[in-house]
Amino acid sequence: METDYKNFYNSYLKEYHEVRAIYLRHLLYNTDSINATIKENELGAQDVKIPLTKNTKFIIQADLRQNYFHSIETFFEFLFAFLPKNGKIPDNREILKTLVKSKWQQNYKRIEYIANGKLKLNLLDEKIDFLDFNVSVGQYLFYLGTFSKEKFDEDYQNAVKNSIESIKKIIKIIAIDFSKRDEYNAYKHAMRVFPSLNSIHILNAESLKEEISFDVSNSASYQIYNDKEKETIVKTKLFDPERDFKMTKICSRLIFNMIELRSVVFGDRKEKGVNEKIAIILFNQANIEDSIKHNVKIQDLSFSTKLINGSS
Repeated sequence: METDYKNFYNSYLKEYHEVRAIYLRHLLYNTDSINATIKENELGAQDVKIPLTKNTKFIIQADLRQNYFHSIETFFEFLFAFLPKNGKIPDNREILKTLVKSKWQQNYKRIEYIANGKLKLNLLDEKIDFLDFNVSVGQYLFYLGTFSKEKFDEDYQNAVKNSIESIKKIIKIIAIDFSKRDEYNAYKHAMRVFPSLNSIHILNAESLKEEISFDVSNSASYQIYNDKEKETIVKTKLFDPERDFKMTKICSRLIFNMIELRSVVFGDRKEKGVNEKIAIILFNQANIEDSIKHNVKIQDLSFSTKLINGSS
């Protein structure tokens, strides 16, 4: 038995990342409550137990961070699956097969090209013919089926154009975030992320008096190796859970638009209820600016040690 495209579009968990972000954020601000539950699972004697609550806040923030990365990866998988190739629109009914057979390494490269500007997002402005309409690639991707100017008036069409401009900015930002993939890999592969530094102090070289200090206790560190250069690098990233939460919501809603409208056009929902109402999400610059801003003074720290030839 094979899952058909109608069932896929109708059943896909397009709210997955946003719901996960919401409950993780709730847990983050209610750690005392969740710790009480976690303590019930601690093993050992009454006076000597295996502690489970030492790093609850760290773990929740790490999950929020991973969820953000995964929402970005999911978004780009759909984007590249639906994106026209050489002016030809892929068969949207083959979506599940396309996702399963995705060449993810090539997609990672394409994300990097978006991040560094080699792949320009003005491709969303290119015109294509689809369902007897001549529309922009951006409208086909994110506002499928809302092409008729008789059903969707000029105000709506202008709102879509403005929204696509905002979407371009979103795509660029999340591509930049995702292209620093060594952090994501540290989470995915053997959970190589750990709490490390508490603070950084900058001293005057002559007097050795402290001039500046930074609290970096709420951070995650991971280690990478450059064998060719005989270099060990420890990278430290301050958690920014509010930004991760807001950016995950944006990614999730981009996914929502792509899947929800295809569920109407390609699924069987239009056969079930003529008067069914659906949500269509428009994006604006004000919301984006609020979501993309960082809420920590230091975002990334990197310390390296390198073996010098002749040293022992």
